[in-house]
Amino acid sequence: MKKIFVSLSPIILFVLLINQCASTPAQKINALPQELQAPVSVSFLHWNDFHSANIPYTSNWGYTKGLQIGGYATLAGYLDSLKLLYSGAIVLNAGDDFQGSPISALTKGMSQIRILNEIKPTAFTIGNHEFDYGKDNLQKAVNAADFAVLSCNLFDSTKMSLFVLPYTIVESNGARIGIVGLIMEDLKSTVLPGNMDKMSVQDPAKSIMKYVEEIRDKTDVIVVLSHNGFREDSLLATKLSEVDAIFGGHSHTRLKQPVPVNNILVCQAGSNGQFLGHLRTTIDKQSKSFVEYKYELTETVVKNIKPSAGVARIVDSLEANITIEMDRVIGELKTPWVRNSQGESNIGDWINDVTREYFKADIAFQNSGGIRKGLNAGPIKVRDIWEISPFDNTIVLVTVSGEQLVRILEWRIKNPRDLLQQSGIRRVYDMSAKIMVDATVNGEAIVPQKQYTIATNNYIVGHIDRFFGLSESDVIIKDTGIVGRDILLKAAEEQRVINSNTDGRLIIQNQ
Repeated sequence: MKKIFVSLSPIILFVLLINQCASTPAQKINALPQELQAPVSVSFLHWNDFHSANIPYTSNWGYTKGLQIGGYATLAGYLDSLKLLYSGAIVLNAGDDFQGSPISALTKGMSQIRILNEIKPTAFTIGNHEFDYGKDNLQKAVNAADFAVLSCNLFDSTKMSLFVLPYTIVESNGARIGIVGLIMEDLKSTVLPGNMDKMSVQDPAKSIMKYVEEIRDKTDVIVVLSHNGFREDSLLATKLSEVDAIFGGHSHTRLKQPVPVNNILVCQAGSNGQFLGHLRTTIDKQSKSFVEYKYELTETVVKNIKPSAGVARIVDSLEANITIEMDRVIGELKTPWVRNSQGESNIGDWINDVTREYFKADIAFQNSGGIRKGLNAGPIKVRDIWEISPFDNTIVLVTVSGEQLVRILEWRIKNPRDLLQQSGIRRVYDMSAKIMVDATVNGEAIVPQKQYTIATNNYIVGHIDRFFGLSESDVIIKDTGIVGRDILLKAAEEQRVINSNTDGRLIIQNQ
């Protein structure tokens, strides 16, 4: 397969990412002699990390700030419009459609399968959040899907085979398109351990190339539909050949233009249905490659499109039984709740304060990645709390010694992935020197022999080695069985008026 793009260094790639325009003129790549050309036009429409954002919401930034965007009926409306203009368009969903809204949690993701069965994407690849309701539930969802669900490296040892099909081959305007699905290699670190029992993830590059070899003679171009993250997809591309594009997800990266890596176009379209990516290609069947492409990243503004009536009916029917309760106002927020994955946040402070108080614990920890949205000042609805904390994670009490607590805090300096928001504790870190400058619990020095109780969630405890640098056998663990979200709902109703501000409990110097 003749390739088409110039490989760029990682630094240049990221500079390009920041400075790209939303739409560029068609880009030609090494045009072939006229007598050899047999151009075929094929469009790829793609989105990722929808997180069950089925209802339109208000944009908080950019030229659309204040406008209604997104929702599945809106996204489907854009898809319908583009499919009319570009016959034979390939429609791709790069995973994590589950989780993020009350209806997904209540139906264990089946709401999303019902909607996608109406949209009928050409292919869907499994993301980590498709495992949030367990492997058996995911199998039921796959069985109910009227579209191709793909993953070339997700192995089920109970069947001694792949969990789903590795690829599909479809035809578009006379061109044969191979689509290979992929999930990230570190899947186990992103889900509750029990939710993927007897499942394993095989090497991404080797798995892709295995199936590329299998289908290369049956296809004109091959693309990868990946739930892996932009950085990881970019590194993956350096290990691949005979692949023309990667349509990715997981990192929620908004790429205004594809990033060429090793002659492979790496694409990703943000999250929550805010954007729809459209790669328009010209394929030469002799060289089996793209010889021209143009890309547009479209923001799904509600007022600019006619929503899909079919999808709207499904969304409305799903929401009908829960709308009254979910739209019930339970409090008033005086200051916006703002997330921060790099330092202390007022929403993290509030979540941990109410959790620690509820269980009378010494300390509370909440991973920043588990706080799924912020909230503007104004009314707090039941739905808001569900969307801030959509997971059914239970609160677990972990008893540690003061000596172990210090080890945990020092571990977090060297292993800062998914910053822990906190209550009951004050930490001062020097990230440049990677040392803990100061740490106190409720204003007092940590006593090595004293026992401290930490209230946290079962996701953190399920990955206690990664978050705390300990094993479960090192500490005393008690799962309360109480869902963390229920505590937040109760606290918001009791407090009624909430004014959250950070107070310097987490100071990160020389970050």
